Amino acid sequence: MHIETTGHAIAAARDFGTTTGPLSELAGGEAPACFGRLGLEVGRLLSESRGTEAALHEPDGPDDEVLFERGKTEMAEITLALVGLNAWVDEQRCVVSMCECRADRFLRRLLRERHIPEEPGFSRQLGRPVAVMAGYAFDTDRVLVHHRNRITHHVREHGGWMALLRTPGGESVVYQSPDYPATVLDLYYDDTGACVDAVAAALGR
Repeated sequence: MHIETTGHAIAAARDFGTTTGPLSELAGGEAPACFGRLGLEVGRLLSESRGTEAALHEPDGPDDEVLFERGKTEMAEITLALVGLNAWVDEQRCVVSMCECRADRFLRRLLRERHIPEEPGFSRQLGRPVAVMAGYAFDTDRVLVHHRNRITHHVREHGGWMALLRTPGGESVVYQSPDYPATVLDLYYDDTGACVDAVAAALGR
């Protein structure tokens, strides 16, 4: 199921009949200012639906084959609807001043859209992600995109990006947000896009 509009997403949410939580709020007719909670709920439901589907395809099914096959068909439809809703949520942009999503969520999505491999860069000393590493792990040239040495906080606390190209010869800055690390929040989406453009250019992608 491909969802193109907010109206389609609201209709899809209503089909699930939930009475609490962010999915029920969407079913009530209003898209959230931040899609973080909704994305987590839809992702959880999708994981559960896929698990149920897999269980229904185990060779040892119940004696009532007709009901069993109907169950498989119904679960396939639920999974398909959740896949479409999940994709729609992932494409949405939050209101930055109210966004509770991780600051690197949009950056990593744009990197994936450019077919640039990405993964969190962890600090052993701090015990948490401190950067997004862009590029193949086995390449000599990789880009580390830092955010004030911490990427686990919310977008509304964002202060810009610092992208460093690492080569055998050392490090060089390939992108720095305006007024980093105090970049104006309103620039978040355009600034993140510009950072990804610079990363792609540095990696020759």
